[in-house]
Amino acid sequence: MSIMDSLRLRHADAVFVEECKMGSSHAGARRLDAWVLLKTWSPWTAIGYEVKADRSDFLRDRKWPAYLPVCHELYFVCPAKLIAPEELPDDVGLLWTTGGTRLITKRRAVRREPEAEALATLMSYVLMSRTRIVGDMWEAGGRETQADTWRRFLTEKSENLKLGHLVNERIRKELSEAEGRAQRAENDRHRLGHVERRLQELGLDPTVSTWELDRLVGAETLRRIRGLAEQIQTAASEGLALKNRKTTADEVAS
Repeated sequence: MSIMDSLRLRHADAVFVEECKMGSSHAGARRLDAWVLLKTWSPWTAIGYEVKADRSDFLRDRKWPAYLPVCHELYFVCPAKLIAPEELPDDVGLLWTTGGTRLITKRRAVRREPEAEALATLMSYVLMSRTRIVGDMWEAGGRETQADTWRRFLTEKSENLKLGHLVNERIRKELSEAEGRAQRAENDRHRLGHVERRLQELGLDPTVSTWELDRLVGAETLRRIRGLAEQIQTAASEGLALKNRKTTADEVAS
């Protein structure tokens, strides 16, 4: 039995995608040997697997860090003793196979939060290229009874509502944080206005050239003033974007 067969058996009750692209092939997307989505919300977990059958393949590989943003846990899988745990970063897991179906956990992966945009791109690929959409709901259900079909429909509806609420709560939290940053930026704007007035009182023109302000005020002070202005612009942009996302999330959850 191959390593991939062992992994597939390990996740027989999960969404298992072999040779999983991280996005469109036109964008030169990399490819995970296996990507797994556990069928649970407690917690929601995506696992990536990089399979190594020989030592030289492992030593040459420089692409695997690109897989970290699309999974909560990343594991290397190899024949026993091919890779030692200390050869991997502390947050990356390692599984050894001893033949047959047995996989030995030499080190558990540390759970991390994936990058939302990268994970969404991968999941879009999975949905578009690895699923089959049919027009007949009875065909999709196989031989299940009508009662089973309605039970499944109600379960999926409940899960979708839960997902909508989770997204909504996450966006509400981000919006609250953005509003806090916007308030701090507004306070900074008032301080910046005070600095401008003080410069004018001292007979300095805030609109003079950069090199002259560096000479009169000092380069470090000028950098701080510019930084405050950039924070104000960033906070305003984030606040507007998050308010739009909150409106969308409210529609999904309703």
